[in-house]
Amino acid sequence: MSNWIDRLIINPFARSFARLSDRLIWLSGHPVFGVMAIVFIAFSTRLWNLDGTADIVFDEVYYPKFAQNYLHGETLFDAHPPLGKYIIALGIQLLGYAPLGYRCMTALAGAILPLVIYEFIWQLSDRRDWAWLTGCFVALDGLLLVESRYGLINTYILLFGMLSQLCMVLALKRSRQRWFWTLVTGLMLGASFSVKWTGLAYIIGLIAIAAYIWSSHRQKLSLPQIIIGLIILPIAFYFLQWIPHLMLNPERDIWELHRQIFGFHQNLGVGKTEPIHPYCSPWWSWVLLIRPIAYFFETRPNSMVEFVHAMGNPILYWLSAIALLVCLTFLIASRLRFPPQFIAQMHPKKRSQLFWFMFYVTSSFAAHWLPWSLSKRCIFLYHYMPASVFAFAALSFLVSLAWRSPLANIRAIGSGVFVSIAIAFLFWLPIYIGLPISSSYLPVLMWLRSWI
Repeated sequence: MSNWIDRLIINPFARSFARLSDRLIWLSGHPVFGVMAIVFIAFSTRLWNLDGTADIVFDEVYYPKFAQNYLHGETLFDAHPPLGKYIIALGIQLLGYAPLGYRCMTALAGAILPLVIYEFIWQLSDRRDWAWLTGCFVALDGLLLVESRYGLINTYILLFGMLSQLCMVLALKRSRQRWFWTLVTGLMLGASFSVKWTGLAYIIGLIAIAAYIWSSHRQKLSLPQIIIGLIILPIAFYFLQWIPHLMLNPERDIWELHRQIFGFHQNLGVGKTEPIHPYCSPWWSWVLLIRPIAYFFETRPNSMVEFVHAMGNPILYWLSAIALLVCLTFLIASRLRFPPQFIAQMHPKKRSQLFWFMFYVTSSFAAHWLPWSLSKRCIFLYHYMPASVFAFAALSFLVSLAWRSPLANIRAIGSGVFVSIAIAFLFWLPIYIGLPISSSYLPVLMWLRSWI
């Protein structure tokens, strides 16, 4: 009887899932339909009903107002460099000082980001499946989605930072255009830390890329290209972008302004017996998604609520944490004098390639995450955004390896990971984009007490 039930229920399900797995693997390798899938997810979720939530959400109390100050020539003090507000000001100039105006540029940046990351991973590795999975995971993350839908500036750090990584690969792979792409790399790096200083961490990724390309292709930048393109140009861009701000605020010179900004960040919440904000969270908790941030909450008639929760995709976060541990273990094991047998039996070229890809994602992750351990100020989950992209890349790399396995069961496990992440995204989508939901349904979405 049990065998008959197995054939009737389990086997058809297994065959259906195997077909789904094969279609996902095919999609990941298709340069047109695969990219179209990422475009659909990213643009539809970032641009839909941008002005449907309240006029002011979370830090929109600051950044759109600062952008408006620049347009009106009014003085202001901001604790971050001005580039992100200049970009928001462009949207306001085009569409007016309204939610759509000060959210449109950030939404566009957030929609483009998965495509930039797709192209970067593809150019770096020539692995279209890894590139597609990483682009999809970035598009399916809740925190990146929420931050993209409002007049906030963190998304610009990621966009410019990942563009710097992409341009660095192009500079090293295209010798005839090396100067051009080196200069663009420097501009994108400068733009990233011209939004927030945390963009400086992308320097570690540039170094890792240069080491990998030299190891595998014996290509490198010349000393003048490094000095001019990657040192002088980013610094020059950073200081030049301050000129409009200083013209509006002549009471402080550039050095006094930086002393005040540094002091603000150094002392924010220090010495307080209670957290200055209910959603402050320690740096180590971000990888486990322990304390998200409530950006907006409003009760509606008929026991409905509208809730915007800046929370990552839980399944994606937790699996990415495991993937990082796997990558770190591989890196350590591969450098042992007597590595495990499965590593020792690898072809040297494949082993070297795996090492460098895992080294890149883990070192970049560490560069964006570990410095926060030194911070004594109030910090938030959104500070984890740049690091999270590399955690997702670690997971997508392991899934891509599973998809390349000759064993159907291993490929199915990889597809199961992808499907579970997609389902989780749909499950929590209402609180990512602020869809009205029943107040009785909200506890179903709050799996941990610390999420509330």
